[in-house]
Amino acid sequence: MMPFLIADFAASEQLLPLYVCVVGSHDQKRIDRPNGYPFHQIFFSRGGRGTFRLEGRNSKAKEIAMPPGSLLILPSGVPHVYAPDDSAEEWDLGFVAFDGDAAGSVMGQLSSLLNVAIAANDFHGLWSQLEAIWHNISLNGEQAYWESSKQLYGLLLSIRKDQTTARSPKRNRIYPQDPANDALQAAVRLIHDHYQDRLSVSNIARAAGYSPQHFHRLFVQHYGVSPNQYVLQLRMRRAIQLRQDQPGITVEQAAQQLGMETSYFIRLFKRFYGKTPKQYWKSE
Repeated sequence: MMPFLIADFAASEQLLPLYVCVVGSHDQKRIDRPNGYPFHQIFFSRGGRGTFRLEGRNSKAKEIAMPPGSLLILPSGVPHVYAPDDSAEEWDLGFVAFDGDAAGSVMGQLSSLLNVAIAANDFHGLWSQLEAIWHNISLNGEQAYWESSKQLYGLLLSIRKDQTTARSPKRNRIYPQDPANDALQAAVRLIHDHYQDRLSVSNIARAAGYSPQHFHRLFVQHYGVSPNQYVLQLRMRRAIQLRQDQPGITVEQAAQQLGMETSYFIRLFKRFYGKTPKQYWKSE
């Protein structure tokens, strides 16, 4: 999970033509917005299922089913309600909201993709870009606003490319794969599978087929953080999830499951969330 993160950057709306307002992911509950949302939004349905209901001001309501692997681009000001479907599986929904002087123009370019469920061909790649935005803002604070603007624009371009490529005729052309992107995604999967182990950058790089130096450079370029920072951020997200999955878990048990020494886990958790694990869990 990527806990809800507000990108509260000083005067960003005056500096940037496109900027992130909020970003995150969680097990989605029902949300009712009769007046819409003040910013444009992109939703990413990664697991489970849910439904959006768009309340037309001068037209009939529209229901949009969101299965896993689908996206929804929702303009600002559109009244809507969304909730998980009735099932035992939780709805893992990612989101990013944005605004800026250029936002209207960008949304105009994406007009054919608005207010519909989009079946993403490379959902994993798009989700990785969403995670990169979250990581960048979470780790770098106000210093991240320039980079997050570029990442957001890159994400919007990737969505457009994902759909344009899917709709255009192939004409028997062979498109080469992007081996760097594939290798980085394999490296990220390795990290997610073994985040609780002692992972070294050199071992991850070797598994991806790169030298440690080249791998580090590519990883930072693509995700906005170093591989080590990515691992630490993932462990902190898992700490929140452990508490949700195991309400009675102790700080020591959580640290052990994350592969961390208890005192270091407490210090790192406080650095990320502003509270110790006990303080954070008590405030829930």
